[in-house]
Amino acid sequence: MKTPNTIITAREALLPALGLVNKAVERRTTIPVLANVLLTVDAAAGKLTITGSDLDCELRATLACQAGRDEAFTLPSAILHDAVRKMPEGAEIALVAEKDFATLSAGRSRFKIQVLPSTDFPTMSEGTFSHSFDLDAGLFERMLDSVSFAISSEETRYYLNGIYWHAGETLNAVATDGHRLAKFAAPLPEGAAGMPAIIIPRRAVGLIRQLIGEKGAVKVSMSDTKIRVETGQGTLLSKLIDGSFPDYVRVIPAGNANHFTVEREALASAVDRVGTVSSGRGSAVKFAFEAGGNLTLTTNNPDAGSANDEVTIDHGEGDSVEIGFNGRYCLDLLNAAESKRLVFSLGEAGSPTLIQPETADETGLKPLFVLMPMRV
Repeated sequence: MKTPNTIITAREALLPALGLVNKAVERRTTIPVLANVLLTVDAAAGKLTITGSDLDCELRATLACQAGRDEAFTLPSAILHDAVRKMPEGAEIALVAEKDFATLSAGRSRFKIQVLPSTDFPTMSEGTFSHSFDLDAGLFERMLDSVSFAISSEETRYYLNGIYWHAGETLNAVATDGHRLAKFAAPLPEGAAGMPAIIIPRRAVGLIRQLIGEKGAVKVSMSDTKIRVETGQGTLLSKLIDGSFPDYVRVIPAGNANHFTVEREALASAVDRVGTVSSGRGSAVKFAFEAGGNLTLTTNNPDAGSANDEVTIDHGEGDSVEIGFNGRYCLDLLNAAESKRLVFSLGEAGSPTLIQPETADETGLKPLFVLMPMRV
């Protein structure tokens, strides 16, 4: 019979590691071990690795520990996190795993938590990655935030349920749900040339956002089927969407002759206000762009009433245009756009509208957005 193996680590290291890894744990699952995290001890290296998985994404965090020997076991994710969170700040935590239960203690606090064997835990094989490169964390964050709002939730078109990442002269991130499209192009990192065009699932996009900070470098590795993202906080391994992303370039209008510049925050506030009487997510807002005048927003809900508002057009070129947009979609776009002023480039009332920042930012980057019209 083995002697108990005591694993000692600091609460201030264990708690954030559990908080991160728990985000990958499936809350509602029919497979009991998937509600657990895998704890793996490397005694010689003095490291404890914690892993959470939902079979499609795997998130790992590593922290320092002291232990008598190597060991691996699983514990319930939510219970373990709550128990550690409620331990005193600055506590040194001792964890002893036996056959059916693990004892977690710090000072006078003591928990006995049920163990499931590590052999039941499904770990993902990484395979071979064809490309690897470093990305600035802040740039990666902006890239994801600028386009993720346009990811589709429609299951029948599963290939739209993520961000399309591909390389040309630039590294491009694109998302669309058929009603709006967002694209962010960044300088091509060294090592990204020739990378496979991949679709990162919505779930993985959310976990990557939790993983990356605002500073430092993020290491990205990929193959045709998987992506791995490594930061100082941890490592994400995720399957990719197996599908073909549509030719989005055809959707981006190139010849719209009417251009109107408006302040982004003022427009977002106005769209939000007139949406007060809207009948739901699909309600239309009428945008009346007046050359040399104002932008008038109007909503009309037969069951609730109507609302209108005005926004100053800072600069206008071309003819006046009246067009309908989905108010919720427009507001999502405005919240993701970041820049102070946006240029709406419009054609006829039934054609897509191109929306871009008035100027590139200090790094020279300038995302673009496309919004499809809606009958009003």
